[in-house]
Amino acid sequence: MNYRVSPLVHAAAIALTSSAAAFASPGVVQAQTAALSLPAMPLDQALQRITSWSGQSLNIDPDAVRTLTSKPVVDAKSAEDAVRQATDGLPIARQRRDDGSLTIANDIVVIASRDEAETNVLVRGATTSSRLGQSLRDQARNTQVISSKLLEQQQARTLSEALANAGGVTVNATTIQSGVSYTIRGFSSNGSVNGLPTPSGSSFAAGTSQPMANIERLEVLKGPDAILLGGDNLGGTVNIVTKRPSADERLYVSAETGSFGMVRGTVDANRAISADKRWSARIVATAATASRNFGGYRGNEDYLFAPSLRFKNGDTDAVVSATIGNQIFGSVPYTIINPATKRPFALPTGRPVIGPKNQFAQIETTQFNGEVTQNVTDWLTVVVRGQHQETSFGLTQYSPFVLLAPTGLLLVSSQGVRQKSNVDAIDAYARATFQTGPLSHKIVAGHSRMYENIVAQNGQNGGFRPYNLFTGAPPLPTLASVYSFSNALDNERMGYYAQYLLGFGRLHLLAGVRHNRTRIRSEVFRAGKTDDRSNATTPNYGAVVDVTKTLSVFGTLAYGFLPTFNLDRAGNRLPDVKTRNAEAGIKWDLFGERALLNASWFNIRESNRIVSDPTNQQFQIALPGQQGRGIDINLSGEPLRGLSVVAAYTRTNYRYLRPVATLGNIVNGQPRDVYSLYTSYRQTLAPEVTAGLGAGVSGRSRSAIDRSGILYVPASVQADLNAFATAGKFDINLGVRNLFDRNNLLPTIASSFVPIGEPRNWRLTVGYKFR
Repeated sequence: MNYRVSPLVHAAAIALTSSAAAFASPGVVQAQTAALSLPAMPLDQALQRITSWSGQSLNIDPDAVRTLTSKPVVDAKSAEDAVRQATDGLPIARQRRDDGSLTIANDIVVIASRDEAETNVLVRGATTSSRLGQSLRDQARNTQVISSKLLEQQQARTLSEALANAGGVTVNATTIQSGVSYTIRGFSSNGSVNGLPTPSGSSFAAGTSQPMANIERLEVLKGPDAILLGGDNLGGTVNIVTKRPSADERLYVSAETGSFGMVRGTVDANRAISADKRWSARIVATAATASRNFGGYRGNEDYLFAPSLRFKNGDTDAVVSATIGNQIFGSVPYTIINPATKRPFALPTGRPVIGPKNQFAQIETTQFNGEVTQNVTDWLTVVVRGQHQETSFGLTQYSPFVLLAPTGLLLVSSQGVRQKSNVDAIDAYARATFQTGPLSHKIVAGHSRMYENIVAQNGQNGGFRPYNLFTGAPPLPTLASVYSFSNALDNERMGYYAQYLLGFGRLHLLAGVRHNRTRIRSEVFRAGKTDDRSNATTPNYGAVVDVTKTLSVFGTLAYGFLPTFNLDRAGNRLPDVKTRNAEAGIKWDLFGERALLNASWFNIRESNRIVSDPTNQQFQIALPGQQGRGIDINLSGEPLRGLSVVAAYTRTNYRYLRPVATLGNIVNGQPRDVYSLYTSYRQTLAPEVTAGLGAGVSGRSRSAIDRSGILYVPASVQADLNAFATAGKFDINLGVRNLFDRNNLLPTIASSFVPIGEPRNWRLTVGYKFR
């Protein structure tokens, strides 16, 4: 939040804080290391005592605090904590400035400011994914936020590139259907946008096609999160938060060019649109094209128009936004493993493996979002958010399904797919905050509903045909151009949930429960219709203990579920998939709270796993589930002025709960180790001139392709380098990705389609701030 205070008021504030420091009663001054407790009293007196106790500067608007009575302060450990308690529920606005000082002003002047994720590498504020309004520091879980400030420095252009910073996340860069998905701690995630589920096209996880230009931050939530989304995301999820308006006037234009004929232009315009600055608006627009990708397929095209409108005062924060996008992805470059040599076939680089250049996937998206946060009273807050999205997905490419012989003979599909998705989602909850004696309470109760409709078509004039990689025989069939109905799905999910956070001194206890009702109606061409229902209740528990002002320990026990509507050969419905995640760790503020360390140990178990029946692929069977145990460490912040560090490391030991020798006992597609480190340093060279360097390394250990452990994707590592400078209103960023031009293969579970990592390439971005 930002506050406007007149020069006269500011001068009075300085005078008042000076007086407070000089004349506070010696009887109430305490050592800064001791906790502070105060009874209710006139607010100006309470703030004077807080100033004397902490020695920290408070910029106070005298008109804002006059006639007000403070709330009791109990065991405050910092000036910010004491001020928060003293002014809780009062018509007072609080802000921490860059120099660490606190401003206390009348909430009438509260206006929206840019989110901290746009200006800082370390994000501390409450996340969209926490209905309790908790910051990362206070949550009983290992959560990592990747800020748009970091992504801007790294010149990240896709979600895959951005998630290289996330510990425990493995990106499946492409599948045979050309989708992009990811797993967290070994389990697939559907993802969310602004805290709500969205439809996915083919095997695209929700939001994976969201352009980086409109992303404010990525919240990487570890462990099952049924409380947030109601299921599906058994190992965790990635919540994509889009950019919102602020009252800061800003017009920023950037142009980018790079390898493979890539050209991009982006405009980010933002300003207040009312005299009192309570109304603000923002428009983010981007357009990009490229002549080809590094595999020789057509280049990516990316078009986005994202307007948004916001109203914000002391009690209300309302945002409505739209995202209109059209993206075309040239087929992701891939190779094929030779089972005889256990190495990729010797295929030409820089050109398509099968077929011509013009093979691609296209996603057209129209999305509307709305969110209102209303402080009804000083103890009750109501939040309502909703989303409507329409997505059209199309795939036009030759897809290798099975390697028939080591000679390079493949079974290739030319069918393609067309799919339309519609989703309506709403989430509404109330949060009550109050205190009884030494106990603090936060209670959340809410309801959510999501309805999704998907209709898919397959190519009538496409099909499957053998094709030899090396001889090109027999000739490839024409790619499908006529499509007809294949299947349809209606998915309706309703959830009722509650959370309770109890605080007593340094101890904070959390309990939550969610009950979900799921109904899925489907229709498959020539197979008829089905109508299935499922009910599930999932609890979770957590605790945080503040050992010191800068160190806390936490523990959590969370449950997840995935409803199953598949049938086995006998017509019996297979059991739902359930998980249990136990986790314990620490959160440690370092370097004067300029950096935050999260470190945890986790153990996540899956009850069973649904796979295709090896004797009849039309049916499924339930196998014993998998277990993942490991450590998860991430560090983010600016330990020294000008120096930024973001690091993550996750080691997970996977195993199946019960061996099934006939199908193999190796957990495939999941590397044991995933790591990343990015650091940058910026130095002031002259007035309004700064320059710096950023360097990063990311990688993973090897991973099995098949459950028998016969074929493996080798370990990979990639180094990136950026040089950047700011001169007045100009920004320049020159980056080189995969600096050492390593030939990296990416995790997969299909030997006939092994994605290839990017070769060495360069990017140049030039930006200009008009305002």
